[in-house]
Amino acid sequence: VIERNDWSKHQREEMRGLARDLEQLGGIQHDQKLAAAELIIDDWLTNGFNPVVFCRYIATANYIGAQLAPILRKKFPKADIQVITSELPDELRKQRIEEMGRSPLRVLIATDCLSEGINLQEQFTGVLHYDLPWNPNRLEQREGRVDRFGQVAPTVKACLLYGGDNPIDGIVLDVL
Repeated sequence: VIERNDWSKHQREEMRGLARDLEQLGGIQHDQKLAAAELIIDDWLTNGFNPVVFCRYIATANYIGAQLAPILRKKFPKADIQVITSELPDELRKQRIEEMGRSPLRVLIATDCLSEGINLQEQFTGVLHYDLPWNPNRLEQREGRVDRFGQVAPTVKACLLYGGDNPIDGIVLDVL
């Protein structure tokens, strides 16, 4: 993006500097929402739940996967932690989810490409809504992939995560 715009050399250098600064702000030590998600997932895995973390954006799902997988694998080295988005073809998504079912501990980080038309109740027992959708039906669709006929777990967890200091999350929460 920086190279495609008609900016001066100075402006490009400033933008690159801002991009570097933003990269340093990522990660669990600077991202309270990510830290909260890690605590919830850690608790669920410790208590025998296998969560799906639903995100609205592909970039968010990839970010969460890149940040949390190394942290979670330290405590749960045998956990199968995967990110599945619409970047993968439908058949490959289904195949990877089936393969995850063979692992006793698993965390799926996904976009809404898995919130309709695919059953997750055999492999997962929790839903963490990382990004809030504007439409409450989307929440029902996400949870309905896990909490549905065929789920054998006696308890299914669901958690709506929002940033108290994020004005957009507050507005979306009011809508929901």
